[in-house]
Amino acid sequence: MKIAEENLVRFDPGRFVASCQKNLRTAVRENVKKGIAFGASGGIDSLVTAALCARASKNGTGWPVIGLQMTDARIRGEDYHPEAYQNLGVELIRQDITREAMQREKELHLPPRRVTVFLMKLVLRRLPVRFRRWLILQVKSGTAPRWGMKQLDLLTLLHRIRIARLRAFTAAKDFLVVICANRTEASLGYFVEQGVDDTRMGDAAPIAGLYKTQVIGVARYLGLPGEIIRQRPSPGFGGIYDEEILGPYELVDPILAAFDLGYPDENIARWIASKGHGLGPAQAHGYIRFLRTLARFAAQK
Repeated sequence: MKIAEENLVRFDPGRFVASCQKNLRTAVRENVKKGIAFGASGGIDSLVTAALCARASKNGTGWPVIGLQMTDARIRGEDYHPEAYQNLGVELIRQDITREAMQREKELHLPPRRVTVFLMKLVLRRLPVRFRRWLILQVKSGTAPRWGMKQLDLLTLLHRIRIARLRAFTAAKDFLVVICANRTEASLGYFVEQGVDDTRMGDAAPIAGLYKTQVIGVARYLGLPGEIIRQRPSPGFGGIYDEEILGPYELVDPILAAFDLGYPDENIARWIASKGHGLGPAQAHGYIRFLRTLARFAAQK
């Protein structure tokens, strides 16, 4: 695991930022676009993306950078930090998508949102880890019971509404569509297909090659607000957090790097046990199998 960890530690945020600015300017120029727009959540991924786009604009021709912050008023427990975007010089356009979401949910005969969120919190916080992982894999493979897939349809609907609105906005403005997804999400399929974090739905994805921990490193380099860097990453469902689903990023990212480098599971398991997360050999191997299976599903898409 030494090489996998060193690869993450050796990452140079300054070099990445300089390269990213150049690539974004090239993308705007080659696509003959008048500006950039992206979906602005309140998380670190979209704020880092916003900062990179703003820097590219300042060092380029000064084209506008706009974040669409599309929120559902029914969701609680999410921080959207509009002032952080404004401090970067990014224009933030806030849209309430509650009515559209409710109408779509009714048309699709989806369950009540509050029931779905309650059930998800129950699964993540009350049920045994083994059952939780099994259920997540069933959902990701598409073999979960119909009621389970209905819950997933409800949770992912907002992401599809957001990408539809973002693409319509950029088409009308003749802007570049920028996606705020990272490598950890892509490697594990931890995003909504044809949603606002699907890199295939945009023209550019500046942080798609960075693991989550590297995104945090870039945020620190850029001097972004500490409260956002420390904020627990969330898929935007309301009071549900990424690490409740995937595990801690300080484990996930080196493990994914080790997968890419071909490390045997035994070596990875010993490394996990040494990190002090209370995972013994059997639990470590179970965790590795879970992540490998997610990665395999993602690669098959």
